[in-house]
Amino acid sequence: MLRRVLGVLVIGVLCGSAAAAPARPAVAIAFDEADPRVAFAAGEVRTALRAAGYPVDGAEAGVRIVFDTFENGLGPQAFRIQREGPGPLRVVGGDSCGAMYGGLELAEQIALGGGLDAVREMARKPYVFRRGLKFNIPFDARAPSYDDTGTAAQENIPVMWEWAFWKEFLDTLARNRYNVLTLWTTHPYPGLVRLPEYPGVNYDDVRVLEEPVTTKTDRHFARLDPFDPANTRVIRTLTLDEKIAFWTKVFDHAEARGIEIYLFHWNIYTFGADGKHGISDMPDNPKTIAYMRYCIGEFLKTYPQVAGIGVTAGEHVNRSRLKGTSIEKWLWQTYGQGVMDAKAATPGRTIRFIFRQHQADLGRITDAFKAFAGPFNTGHKYARARLYSTTTSPYLDIEYRDELERHRVPCWLNLRNDDLFVHRWGDADYVREFLQNVPRDLMRYEAGFYMGPDGFVWGREFVSKDPALAGRLEIDKHWYRFMLWGRLGYDLTLPRAYFERRLAARFPGVDAARLYDGWAAASQIVPQVNRFFFRVNDFQFAPEGCIWRGGFLTVEAFFQHPPLPGSGILSVQEYAKAVVKGEAPDGTTPMEVADRLDALAEKALAGVAGLRAGAEPGKELAATLADMESMARLGQYYADKIRGAADLAIFRADAGRTKARDRAVRHLEHAVEEWKAYAKVATSHYRPQLLSRTHHLDWDALAEEVKKDVAIARRTEAKP
Repeated sequence: MLRRVLGVLVIGVLCGSAAAAPARPAVAIAFDEADPRVAFAAGEVRTALRAAGYPVDGAEAGVRIVFDTFENGLGPQAFRIQREGPGPLRVVGGDSCGAMYGGLELAEQIALGGGLDAVREMARKPYVFRRGLKFNIPFDARAPSYDDTGTAAQENIPVMWEWAFWKEFLDTLARNRYNVLTLWTTHPYPGLVRLPEYPGVNYDDVRVLEEPVTTKTDRHFARLDPFDPANTRVIRTLTLDEKIAFWTKVFDHAEARGIEIYLFHWNIYTFGADGKHGISDMPDNPKTIAYMRYCIGEFLKTYPQVAGIGVTAGEHVNRSRLKGTSIEKWLWQTYGQGVMDAKAATPGRTIRFIFRQHQADLGRITDAFKAFAGPFNTGHKYARARLYSTTTSPYLDIEYRDELERHRVPCWLNLRNDDLFVHRWGDADYVREFLQNVPRDLMRYEAGFYMGPDGFVWGREFVSKDPALAGRLEIDKHWYRFMLWGRLGYDLTLPRAYFERRLAARFPGVDAARLYDGWAAASQIVPQVNRFFFRVNDFQFAPEGCIWRGGFLTVEAFFQHPPLPGSGILSVQEYAKAVVKGEAPDGTTPMEVADRLDALAEKALAGVAGLRAGAEPGKELAATLADMESMARLGQYYADKIRGAADLAIFRADAGRTKARDRAVRHLEHAVEEWKAYAKVATSHYRPQLLSRTHHLDWDALAEEVKKDVAIARRTEAKP
């Protein structure tokens, strides 16, 4: 049944000059003032109305907007916008979250269309039920995430304790229809929750490392004790109680925006407790098991807003010590039992458990957790570490589908982006096609996706050289990318015209169609490179720098691994073999891949030139166009690097084909010039940084490494 509205928002403020604009009818907004989600949406509607010149005044309102919920009709997160003849414009939600999304949709239609006349009736429900972000959170030098040995993690430790950051971040997630935030950590509990049964474990304040991280810094901090005061410094003075109050406020705000919070863990880590009370990071230590269980239980009791716990079975486990048991059972004894303790303390509370597939077995997982009471899910690294590679990733079918169908456990998709950290990306068609192909049958309605990297922290931007752009939120800088995944994850029917309107609203006066096409072309470059030069793991390749954990990837690296399975692309060896034998290549050749990259680069550069000629761009548009140009130059670099690798492969296969080596040298000489052009654009806007999982992203310094490819080609000899 429809729930009675509890209040009317009455605001008598006009936006702009009433004399200069046509008269607009006054509008009243009726909504449940006790519901923070609906109140947020009503505020967004009010803002849009005022910007369009409407008085928002309930006294003599000519138009009424009413928010209701109809819990038995639409379903969770669903909404309907309807006109009722001369009566009110009504937003009906299947629940309060649905009503919020309906209100946000209404506000957007008003803003993009210029007023209430643009509002159209519609009904929507979520395409993917849970849409989230993966956020590796650097709480403190003493509570690192998986790998905090990069500049982004270190710079963002202070940001994690800024209320202004979290408010803007969570509000933006809600506007983009995300309803899950997963925070990935190792062991933060001594700094987040009171642990009275383990005196001396808790700590106050927020600390960062005294010395900058380097490529030699161990991500486990085994050689640099962050609990030695000589190695860290305080950047924020906070008592433990003040920390608890801070995160309570953050989690409350997430709940008020319809966002579920999950804490994910790698194992086994005991930061802050190691060596105390007999605790260690060994899986056969019963004192560690008791301690970990206690931490999880107390954390969930302290923060009742948290929706669930996620775990990983590997990364830091001494499996030789798992005699007579398994890591799956260890995780049940610790995290699983800790969740059950919290549930016992609050009967009726629902806490979801997500056990990742990584380094585990689903049969052993379900057996170990057979006594778990509550929603139990698993998760899979769906596109490995390469979200921006293919819209039809094969890995879940290869690695996990059989087990999922056998055990019927709902599966989350871990959409790992370790491809793009700096440059703005935007290709709506790629996102739409990707989401069309996700295995919703294996999500089983209740699961979803969480998207994000291991090698970067989506906090505040810290490498921009422009003071006007530096320090902004990454989700604001990359607004288009985040908007695409969230909005299409909720509503896959959104057409190209919608995204063009969003671009036009963000950049007034721009040729939105040209920007849409040019940005999409620039954004297709890294996926094309990834399909040819596919690396499953994050530390193996960072396309923006052509680097891996060991530094620059020379042309030799192109001989070591095949393209993405199922892509139809030939490796340079396969291509060379066909050329030498005089056979027609059975697949897409490296030369065709290079030509595609050049064509995408040309399209992107033409778009940039046209947009720059059309009008004097503002700072954000200018930065966006620079990123597009930068990606185009990078595409040209990879095109000639691929050609050089292919010709070297021909020469190696047949020593008599010396002209192939000569061509390779020329291609790689061209690649040097193209890298210089790329570096010129990138360094004009961005400072160098150290990436956690790979290496230094310093385009000028890397230019010297790029030159080595030419020397490699010149001295290459054919195989004996």
